[in-house]
Amino acid sequence: MNNPIICTCFDIHQDTVEAAIEEGHDDFRKLRVVLGVAGDCGNCHRPINKLLKARRLANTPDPEAPARRRFPMPWRHMSHAKLEQEYSPSSCVDDFMVYIHDYINHSKMALEQLPCQRDVAYSSNEGETLDYFPVQTDQANAPLVVFIHGGYWQELSKNESSFMAPELVKQGMNLAVVDYTLAPQASINQMIAQCCRAVAWLLQQAQELGFDANRVIIAGSSAGGHLAASVLQAAQQNLHGLAPSSIAGAILLSGVYDLRPLINTYVNQPLKLSNEGATALSPGLYSNQGLPPCVIAYGSNETQEFKRQSKEYHQQLVSDGVTSQCIEIPQRNHFDIVFDLSSLITKLGL
Repeated sequence: MNNPIICTCFDIHQDTVEAAIEEGHDDFRKLRVVLGVAGDCGNCHRPINKLLKARRLANTPDPEAPARRRFPMPWRHMSHAKLEQEYSPSSCVDDFMVYIHDYINHSKMALEQLPCQRDVAYSSNEGETLDYFPVQTDQANAPLVVFIHGGYWQELSKNESSFMAPELVKQGMNLAVVDYTLAPQASINQMIAQCCRAVAWLLQQAQELGFDANRVIIAGSSAGGHLAASVLQAAQQNLHGLAPSSIAGAILLSGVYDLRPLINTYVNQPLKLSNEGATALSPGLYSNQGLPPCVIAYGSNETQEFKRQSKEYHQQLVSDGVTSQCIEIPQRNHFDIVFDLSSLITKLGL
């Protein structure tokens, strides 16, 4: 990862300096105090001022650019080991593979028990497919749930992610489970575009598939929560064939809405995110005005950082005028919270 040393005397890296600048320390002398650099150290003067200048240029208002906002950064004061632990979902469970096997087994049962249109192409690009579970009664006004799986943008697929289908179909909801290309074969930006294409294609096929195009709910867990939030923002900006009215509501489970903490963790090895890239792809760093109603949920048995990210993002939604509920689910962790999806959808009241 590209994270050069700025001051060799004090072993200060570029991301540490950038994080301090991002927190508002934009004066050289004050910044040096925050970083703990001695006043007589001359090694860091030029590179720090260069970063300050670059930040000032980057902050020059662009009337066509979405507004940036601040997102708290307690993670920058953590040791590397602590940061890795906080962003490792498996650190709160004995064996995460137990839950993966549950995904696989319950998804297999769903595919065996329910009618399903499998591997439906939502574009002409290879691998861009979805599985569609229709309601089993003639309900032309039934809503559609579009589910985006997690796996830190580098694992899992739709094939292990249809376990919620029986409960949703029972409640009178159609379900589309989206596949997208994983890292390192695709960038997160490409994944967002793929998920947007899936939603846009589904809306075009609403009459044929038999769902109410005005009652489309997007849902995602973990990395899927981030991708779902990114799709919401894309729709609000009329990107990728979507419009602000495309999505009626969202369920975001244990998502990551500020990607910057991941830059120096194991998660970033296949993603190769730079600070600039992580910033640009973080829904929590930009305005969310005009988004549809959201339910932000996380388990009580999750790390403090995953809990914080959900609570901070909820607060930003509320401050932007979005109807949002933030729910901590007792006795749930990062992996099994998704089994509560059907009950959480009812809270949208759609």
